[in-house]
Amino acid sequence: MICEASTAKQALEQAKEAAPDVVVMDIHLPDMNGIAATRQILSVLPAIKVVIFSSDATRARIDEALLAGVRGYLSKCSAVTELIRAIGLVMEGHLYLSPEVSEGVLEDYRKSLAEEPEPLKPFLSEREQELLRLIAQGRRNKEIADLLACTTKSVEAYRSRLMKKLDCSGSAELVRYAIREGIAPL
Repeated sequence: MICEASTAKQALEQAKEAAPDVVVMDIHLPDMNGIAATRQILSVLPAIKVVIFSSDATRARIDEALLAGVRGYLSKCSAVTELIRAIGLVMEGHLYLSPEVSEGVLEDYRKSLAEEPEPLKPFLSEREQELLRLIAQGRRNKEIADLLACTTKSVEAYRSRLMKKLDCSGSAELVRYAIREGIAPL
């Protein structure tokens, strides 16, 4: 069965009635954004495959559509044969982006690969954070031991492990780290 709708409301009603395998959706509808309509359709009928066919092929729209759950995105500049091919591929379980759409996505991806990733920050337990706060306050090992209810030897061992974990060579670097990461006030 083939249905046609000119509004998002009609599309949702027809999707509920006909439970189609695929919906070809435009983004610019008179009553609602086609991506919002897609979210509504997929929340009720998650097995439906949605292909966006729109003149709006901005990267923000493409990202929003993919996050909403669309399986394909084509520019209206695409030929009808490409739309048919896209529907076939989507029905087979593939994702499909037309060449006009995929070019921007791939270019952004390529740029992201060239960027240096931010190094992961080490996870600090509550105890390690407390020790770091006390070090940043200028407390001596004996004071820290009393406050943490442990021995001075334990504090020395904790401090040594913390320095190794944070790749710090001394107390001054630990203090800078604590301030930079908001663990201790300036």
